[in-house]
Amino acid sequence: MLFLDELGQFAPSVLDALREPLEEGVIRVARAAVRAVLPARFLLVAATNPCPCGGGAPGSCECDEVARSRYVRRLSGPLLDRFDLRVAIQRPTVDDLLDPGGGEPSELVAARVAQARRLAIDRAGRLNADLHGDLLDEAAPLSVDARDVLRSEIERDRLTGRGYHRIRRVARTIADLRPGPDGSPPAVLDVEHVSIALSLRTRLRSAAPGLVA
Repeated sequence: MLFLDELGQFAPSVLDALREPLEEGVIRVARAAVRAVLPARFLLVAATNPCPCGGGAPGSCECDEVARSRYVRRLSGPLLDRFDLRVAIQRPTVDDLLDPGGGEPSELVAARVAQARRLAIDRAGRLNADLHGDLLDEAAPLSVDARDVLRSEIERDRLTGRGYHRIRRVARTIADLRPGPDGSPPAVLDVEHVSIALSLRTRLRSAAPGLVA
């Protein structure tokens, strides 16, 4: 796993160099007459503030619109498109900081994730993140209504072809994490699964103030 904190502070050329390994899982190096292909499959996790000042003092921002726009533009569309999940995180309240609590124990979450991974491997011989082409159609078929939702997103230019396949893989995982009464995940992805996957793909330029991971 590679974690990049303050993603917006990296040079755009450095960030865009990650696009090939994220997409293909390899790095191609060419030097004079020597060419090499190196394995580079990894999980990229990143976090960034919405602007250079990080939000300024509590409840305020010291940046003008030009500074905020310039900051966000450092993160190219093709790079952001390669993130399966883009989640806006709001500033914690005073009560959150002084009296934290709630949430599930990590052991329960880890067990649920492990079960979802086993389901994916038993179904297709690989994790959902590695589903491509015909395997994606076999393992993550869409209901008519779910397909219509995704068609609408694509037609409105809110989802690219790459994003479409990523949404389907995320929706498949969401369905695996929400099994039915018999303990089996639904075979066909419905509107609910697709809608949740879309909600976890925040448009960075329209995100509310807060951290984006």
